[in-house]
Amino acid sequence: MFKKILRNLLLKEKASPEKYADYLRAQGVELGRNVRFYSPSNTFVDISAPWLITIGDNSKITHGVIILTHDYSWAVLKKLPNKEGRVLGAQSPVIIGKNVFIGMNAIITRGVTIGDNVVIGAGSVVTRDCEPNSVYAGNPAKRIMSIDEFYEKRVSKQFDEAKKLAVHYKNKFKKNPPKEVFSEYFMLFCSKEEAMNTPTFMAQMKTNDNLDKTINYMENNRPLFESFEDFLKACFEE
Repeated sequence: MFKKILRNLLLKEKASPEKYADYLRAQGVELGRNVRFYSPSNTFVDISAPWLITIGDNSKITHGVIILTHDYSWAVLKKLPNKEGRVLGAQSPVIIGKNVFIGMNAIITRGVTIGDNVVIGAGSVVTRDCEPNSVYAGNPAKRIMSIDEFYEKRVSKQFDEAKKLAVHYKNKFKKNPPKEVFSEYFMLFCSKEEAMNTPTFMAQMKTNDNLDKTINYMENNRPLFESFEDFLKACFEE
């Protein structure tokens, strides 16, 4: 309780994702439903003109992200020899669509529009518009693939990644991992009923406010393995 009070006193509007979202809305930023800033104390949103920023429903902004609606380069231009005195404005709207993920330490520069269903890779510098249903990464950020291609890529890697987790855990702790270690891979081995009775898995099912869709998916798609035991056996096969 004391830590929470101290955090609120020190960080104020950045003390929690909920407080920061409420603060930005109060300043005039247009935030959709279920927008989340995962690390508000390490996030910078330019509110010099907050009404220039729009972020759509279900978008996720991670640690270290910077969103800019202006730059101050004109301060240099204002002092150029034979050109002194002129103020050259540099402000533009930033529009981030629905269901967008912005990776750690990415920078979104002024004037950028990011479409719906877009993934922005960690460390990217986004200087131009990003088309919907796409993955962007790099400095400057470029389109890497479609969101459907990214989906299929992630599907294809599920077991290999989960297996590496299992092997790493066993090597480190000298015992088999519990099922909760696989909080992002439970669909490989878990029935709907078991998942709904496992708090760690249920929290993931509720992510993005579409639990009904997750339940429907699990009702209509069998897991790759019949049980967690079968999954572990496959992980440790030579």
